[in-house]
Amino acid sequence: MVTADSTVDIDTSAVAAKVTRRLGLQALGPAGEGVDFVVYHVGSRTLGDLALRVPRHRRYIAPYGQVDAGDLVRQEHEIAGRLARHGLPVSAPVDLVTCEDGLLVSLARYVPSDGRPVPGQDIGAFLARLHQVEPWPVRLAYQAPGDFGEFLVSRVHDRHKALSRHAADLPDLPDGAVLRDVMDHEDSTARLLHLDIRRQNLLGTGGRLAAAVDWSNALMGPPLMELARVCEYALLPDNGLNAEAVLEGYTATDGQRLDTWSAAALLHRLDTALMLALVFHSVAPHPARARDLTHRSRHLLERLNAAV
Repeated sequence: MVTADSTVDIDTSAVAAKVTRRLGLQALGPAGEGVDFVVYHVGSRTLGDLALRVPRHRRYIAPYGQVDAGDLVRQEHEIAGRLARHGLPVSAPVDLVTCEDGLLVSLARYVPSDGRPVPGQDIGAFLARLHQVEPWPVRLAYQAPGDFGEFLVSRVHDRHKALSRHAADLPDLPDGAVLRDVMDHEDSTARLLHLDIRRQNLLGTGGRLAAAVDWSNALMGPPLMELARVCEYALLPDNGLNAEAVLEGYTATDGQRLDTWSAAALLHRLDTALMLALVFHSVAPHPARARDLTHRSRHLLERLNAAV
């Protein structure tokens, strides 16, 4: 979830048409879209139904990070390929395609979806299986190299500073050294985290999960971060999540119940609330949601300050 440099907007339909013609594919219509990408359903005589993923912009810029679209395309391709080999439900990658102007797009297996919600227990089970995959060296667009705790504390500081421009009365963050101590006491086991689990990114039919898509926000970090984010995402009805059901499914598969209100979980929740508030202030302007998420950020800041 980032804003973008509007000077490099991409005509995604024109790109899709050119790629389709060049590769001899059949255009079957739009398949989905988000802030960062538009996905088109295309057909191949030899490979069957495919998903063509085209970035909306060449470069994404935000107060909390900036990245070239090609890095996000490669990231999705590599992660999906790795997880497919582990038997996890993803849109399996097929190919990376470089356009004549250097723009990178991707082809993956098309996964039909009827929009019916996936049960929370199944989402939790998927996340538990995801977090059991051993980490591997993968370049993640929004993860700084080095210590994860330092990276997260710095990111929360930057997001807090950015939101303070919209809400001057936002409570202060605890001291950086205090927050680093919180992270030092968290389970440091690093696993791949999706970090954008919501209805729109969970494809399937009949309520059965067939693929988790859109790995742009992925990080290697503590599993608690994923579950804390799910808890905050679940507060937005559009995301179609039942946090308690997700946690139940996770515990039933993983065997442990993580404390989603610990000091570390509060920090992860705050990271999410600040990000969402910024999204609704500027990336996808929505005054009511911006107000609500700013209020939520205040609440979490107060709880975090009290907890540490």
